[in-house]
Amino acid sequence: MTCAVCGCIDKFDYHISDSVWEKVVPTRYRKRVVCLACFDEFAFEKEINYSDSIDVLYFAGEQAIFKFRTVSAEDV
Repeated sequence: MTCAVCGCIDKFDYHISDSVWEKVVPTRYRKRVVCLACFDEFAFEKEINYSDSIDVLYFAGEQAIFKFRTVSAEDV
């Protein structure tokens, strides 16, 4: 899938609650794919700490898929 914001191919899949998504993502992008980098940028601009909101992150490469679980997270 391609990010609606920056146009890059999004190889990361993440899940965030609807309430956090609505606070972070501008209305025009809410029903579209937003890559994690763009999501992070929106959260930074709005000063929203989402560090404890992603439990599982998937990376889909060309030859393998990786599942990452949060061990700890903090705002930077």
